[in-house]
Amino acid sequence: MPGIKLNRVEDEGIVEPRRFGLGLMTVGKLLLWVDFLLLAFVYDGIRSGSRMWLWWVIGQGVIGLILIEIGWRRRGSLTR
Repeated sequence: MPGIKLNRVEDEGIVEPRRFGLGLMTVGKLLLWVDFLLLAFVYDGIRSGSRMWLWWVIGQGVIGLILIEIGWRRRGSLTR
C-alpha cells in the first residue's frame, strides 16, 4: 500500500482541535444571533433611562466575537 496510514490515536489528535474550534465558533455565532434579538430592548431601555440592555448587548457581542476569533485560530485551515 502506498503512503503512510495514520493510526486512530494520531488521527484523533488531528481532528480534536478542529472540532473544538468549530464548537467555539458555533457558540460565538449563537451569542451574536441572540444579540440581534436583544437589540429590540436596547432602544426601549435607553428611552426609559436604563442602559443595562445596551451594556448587555455590547458585552455579549464582544464575547461572541472573541469566541469566533479563538475558534477560527483553533480550527486552522480546513484544506490541510
